Amino acid sequence: MSPANANGGPSRQLSGDKPANGEVKQRKRPGRVPVSCAECRRLKLRCDRKVPCETCVKRGCSAICPEGSLTTGKGNRLALADADELHKKVERLRNRVTTLEDALRKLQAAVSDDPHPLLQEGAADPKDDTMRQAAACGPSLSPEDEEFLDAFGTLTLGLRGESRFFGQTSRSEYLIHAPEYVPPCDPSTFVHLTPELVNVATGSLEMLCSDPEIKKQVLSRLPSLSRACRLCDLFVEYGDYLWCSLPRNQLFDEILGVIYRGTPASECNDLLSTHAVSLLFMVFALASLFDQSLPPYSTEAQEYYLLARAALRFAPPIQDTTLWSIQALVYMALFMEYCDCRPDHSTSHKAWIHTGFAVKLGHGIGLHVNSARWKLDEEATQRRSNVFWQLFLTDTWISFGFGRPPSISLSYVDCTMPKDTEEYINSEGHKEWSFHSWTWQYSKVLHTVMSTAFGCKIPPYSTVIDLDRKVRDFPIPWRMRVKCGLPEEINVSPALRIQRWLVMSCKESTLLNLHRPYFAQALNEQPQDLLRHRYGPSVMAIYRSGWRLIEGLKETWKKVPDVLSRMSLPWSQSLSGAIVMCLLVTRAPTSTLAQASLQELDRV
Repeated sequence: MSPANANGGPSRQLSGDKPANGEVKQRKRPGRVPVSCAECRRLKLRCDRKVPCETCVKRGCSAICPEGSLTTGKGNRLALADADELHKKVERLRNRVTTLEDALRKLQAAVSDDPHPLLQEGAADPKDDTMRQAAACGPSLSPEDEEFLDAFGTLTLGLRGESRFFGQTSRSEYLIHAPEYVPPCDPSTFVHLTPELVNVATGSLEMLCSDPEIKKQVLSRLPSLSRACRLCDLFVEYGDYLWCSLPRNQLFDEILGVIYRGTPASECNDLLSTHAVSLLFMVFALASLFDQSLPPYSTEAQEYYLLARAALRFAPPIQDTTLWSIQALVYMALFMEYCDCRPDHSTSHKAWIHTGFAVKLGHGIGLHVNSARWKLDEEATQRRSNVFWQLFLTDTWISFGFGRPPSISLSYVDCTMPKDTEEYINSEGHKEWSFHSWTWQYSKVLHTVMSTAFGCKIPPYSTVIDLDRKVRDFPIPWRMRVKCGLPEEINVSPALRIQRWLVMSCKESTLLNLHRPYFAQALNEQPQDLLRHRYGPSVMAIYRSGWRLIEGLKETWKKVPDVLSRMSLPWSQSLSGAIVMCLLVTRAPTSTLAQASLQELDRV
């Protein structure tokens, strides 16, 4: 008989007894869920049940609250005493690392425009070693790089096998007419030059021409002394803002006076005289190009340019290089840039090639090195410095206009800036840069932007924002600032008005190209609300730059239309600004910027 039957009632299963299946069943007792953090429970401290709690914050371990706990050694008190010391040591190390990074950044800036590898984001993270090794083994791209594959530029391929590359900062009109081919001009266009002389002038500058008849023809085309003086005066006048003019005493005394005092056909046989003749013809060509008494793109200016090329072939600078020969090549590049009215823009392309040739010649005579190292006299040092920074400015901006790498690297440049002969004192009594000194200084900033933001490696967006700040913070002399919100000045010379426009357009065109790929990405991903996109700062920045380029040209055009009508740069920049406005209207019609962009398009 079972115990239940023996007691006269049902049997009761007690805790710990074995049920029929043989398993021990423990009775579940109700318990409390812990509400204090793990560290307060370990140390048996009162916890205010916040996350993080006040106790953990005071002890410096808020990062592990509420689930984590400190690992202790032989005793809790010893661990807590060491934690405070560890925090002090971490702070000391952090300050030391910051100091070392600042020192390394200064050293790197003295030798290169590129940031030091140890100063790049994630450079000190050992987890990135495998990623760096993988990148070294192959051209793998990150997801962010893949987004901007089309930001590397455009390659055109012609039916005749020709090709041409336009980078991401290339001027818009170059891309519009990129595939178009235009045959070279007919030599019969130049009525004052013989076909033989035109053939010599259009030949390679590396080849020597020793034909005495051609030389006589070149020298016989020198204008009268009165016309030559008039053109030299125009050259110096426009040199205040369109190019860096030769010093007046050097132009009139050392070049014009020497050539016109003697018998040109018999006296200009030495190297310096030959290069001086070429340089003088380039002075005439640039002055004729902007002479308001002549039509735009006049044949006279083209003929002076061809005569300068022919004169340079009598003593090719590749064999014997002088400062005047490099100066003549710089002016040739500027002339081709200013007079490029061909649909295929091949003349501007030749200007880029001429500039590269001049850079090689400049490197060949050490223009990039501080001339004081060879103990040259002050005048020679200033002349060499002046020519080098003209060359650097021309190379940087023409390369920027095509989106191609500049030929000069600042890592090898030791040449100091020439002394500023034009002293300006502002209202606070401080000396300000002249216009040419400002353009040289800013071209160094542009060079840094080009090498950092427009190379093959896409920089982090934080780097782009830093470059934006660097451009905006670059100082502008007070007299060359556009006075927004102030009463219009009355006695302002045309030269100063164009200087103000050029200074403004230099910075705004840099910012527009800097933010262009990120603006395009925002249009593709979030056109309905551009400003809330992760690249919203670039959207606003490129809109403001486009607006300023358009408005700046409109206001300057009211005052000096004659000069601006003979330049292609202002219209190119306004075209870029108009394209930005058009994209905002057509691709993001519901955005807050669309209405204002449409109004700006009407003004254009």
